[in-house]
Amino acid sequence: MKKVKINFIEAAMKYRQVTIVMTILLMLLGVYALTTMARSEDPQITVRKGLVIAAFPGADELQVEQQLTDKLEQYLFGFEEIRKEKTISETKEGQVIITAELNENVKDTDRFWATLQHGLNTTFRQNYTLPGGMIGPIVNSDFGDVVAQMITVSAPGRSYAEIESYLDKLEDGLKTIHETSKIKRYGGQKQQIYVTVQDEKMRQYGFDFSTIAQVIQI
Repeated sequence: MKKVKINFIEAAMKYRQVTIVMTILLMLLGVYALTTMARSEDPQITVRKGLVIAAFPGADELQVEQQLTDKLEQYLFGFEEIRKEKTISETKEGQVIITAELNENVKDTDRFWATLQHGLNTTFRQNYTLPGGMIGPIVNSDFGDVVAQMITVSAPGRSYAEIESYLDKLEDGLKTIHETSKIKRYGGQKQQIYVTVQDEKMRQYGFDFSTIAQVIQI
């Protein structure tokens, strides 16, 4: 049998009409696909990561690890939806941050994060011995939110309380806009009270700093 070698370039030059028709068809298909393809200015992105944050004020890193981090990990790994090999814990003085990632088969991620938060508020607290003064745990899964506009407010000479009062009014006004989906504040300063005591004078009255700490926690 005689082998026939086809030269596509030579064939295209020889049958120019066919080549032109094919090129026009491809261009029309490309234009049609471009005009009908789904697109969005702010596309919906499914983010499968979330943060589980808890605070243990006054505790060192080892205390947080033993009394809080280990118990949180044990509870989280009880969910088959969580991808254990991709979950990372970061323990610091007074707090723990766990980055949890979900498996690909989890379709409704918002529902799972809500279920997890409910479980942390109920089952986790009931079944584990947790340290007193613990804050949280709180689930933060808002990684997929798109920021449309960021508003910065500064007022030299104004107190933090005055700025907070103005922000409350500003937020109330923004909520009246129908297109507003979610509002979050960042960078606000919390009011703090510092008390300085002298150990020697406290002992004269028959108590020490640990007694004051217990009273404050109550």
